[in-house]
Amino acid sequence: MATIITNAALIAKGKELLAYALKTTIPYVNNGMTLQGMDCQGLVEYCLIEAGVPKKKCGLAGSNAHWRACVWRGTPEECKKAFGSVPAGAALFIWANDDGEPSKYKGDGMGNASHIGLWLGNTSIAASASRGRVIESNFKGKTINGGWNMIGLLPWVDYGLSDAKKALLTTAETTAEETTEAETAEDQSTGTTVADTSGFYTIKKGCKGGAVERLQTWLVELGYTLEVDHEFGPATDNAVRYFQKMNGLTQDGIVGQKTWAALAQERANRNENAVG
Repeated sequence: MATIITNAALIAKGKELLAYALKTTIPYVNNGMTLQGMDCQGLVEYCLIEAGVPKKKCGLAGSNAHWRACVWRGTPEECKKAFGSVPAGAALFIWANDDGEPSKYKGDGMGNASHIGLWLGNTSIAASASRGRVIESNFKGKTINGGWNMIGLLPWVDYGLSDAKKALLTTAETTAEETTEAETAEDQSTGTTVADTSGFYTIKKGCKGGAVERLQTWLVELGYTLEVDHEFGPATDNAVRYFQKMNGLTQDGIVGQKTWAALAQERANRNENAVG
């Protein structure tokens, strides 16, 4: 289970770091995570660790790993619609649905989160490679063209949400760091490579974000008529239940480990047949 800190604790450490950075330059340093230098991922992890999250929990492999570990993902506008505002302590991302993500994430449908920062409620902080230092970043709670365009709620942070709003969050079947390490596994019986879905989030009707986009993308590849809109609505629910029926699974509309694995296997079979 992910370690939980309050968003107040994370905000306090973020503001403390920002106050220091405004007085003393903290240079941008690749893979850095100290006051002597840090990159964008290192900045977020520094604040999390200072607020009480063990490094072994939040020390992930880049901004793309943090994006995939989030329990909710969406645009600032979607975030406001879901939660009333962008919760303080949320992660900010620059995201694109392109092929720029690391190779281990290719084909997972979750795009490329190339940059990460922290929203502190009334300002934001980030380590900027282009400016060469930690900066107070420009974010006003809405999508910035060419800038922050996605919000992620981190799995280690209690954002003080109501029970109704917590229902919008996804939950991991494994810890966040185990989830982001899931890449591919070799099927020894057939020699084909299929996705390792052991750490994929369980999602169901009402969920939103990158995991839903991945599900919808996979279903479309398998011939289902769906709009890839990041929202697990009635059409996606119907498609999932039909897929479960055709594959001998419980028809509950919940995409957990067994359904993810069946989807991955059918994609692998289809790709193998297409090549053959």
